[in-house]
Amino acid sequence: MFALLALIACSPEPASIKFDGEATVTVHTMDAVDVSKATVLDKDGKALEPQPAVSWSVTPDTVAKLDGAKVTPVAAGEASVEAKVGEVKASYKLVVAPPDKVEIAGYDATKAWPVGAAAPLTAAVKAGETALEGQTVTWSSSDAAIAEVDATGNVTGKAEGKATITATSGTLTAVVEVTIGGEAAVAAADGAAPAPQ
Repeated sequence: MFALLALIACSPEPASIKFDGEATVTVHTMDAVDVSKATVLDKDGKALEPQPAVSWSVTPDTVAKLDGAKVTPVAAGEASVEAKVGEVKASYKLVVAPPDKVEIAGYDATKAWPVGAAAPLTAAVKAGETALEGQTVTWSSSDAAIAEVDATGNVTGKAEGKATITATSGTLTAVVEVTIGGEAAVAAADGAAPAPQ
C-alpha cells in the first residue's frame, strides 16, 4: 500500500496539451469530422503515460456541435474547439467553409458550335474563391436532342437550337445556355460568361 501511494504521489501532473495538426483547421463539409488528436504533457514537455482522459467542448454551438469525439459543422463561421484535463486547457480554431457555388467553364460564346461538334465543359465547386478538390458534379441537358452532355461534362451538338447545360453539386447548381448551329450564345447563372475554351 505504501509503494502504491508513493507512486501516485510521484506521478507527474498535466501541464499542457498539444494538438496534432494546425492551429486553424478548415473544413469544407457539413459532415462530422474527428477532433484533432490531443496529447497531454507534463511540465518537461513529455507525454504522460498513461494519457489522462480529455474532455472536449465547442463554442459557439451555432457553428459546430460536439458529438462524442467528433465535431459536426452546423453553419459557416468560426468555432473554438477546446480540450481540457483538470485545470489545463488548450484550443484550436475550426473554420467551417462549406461549398457555396459552382462555376462552369469551357464554352466560348463568341464562337459558333456546329452540329456534330463536341467540347468539354468543366465545373469548379468553390467555397468563396477557393476551388475545392474531390467534389462530385453531375451534368444534365434540358434537351439532349439539341445538346447532349455526358457524365464528364463533354457536350455534343446534336441539332440546331438552344439547350441549357446544368452542373449540380449537392444543392448547388450552375447553368450555361448553349446555341447549336449558327452563332453561339451563352448565359451563366451567376451573370458572368463562362470562360472555357
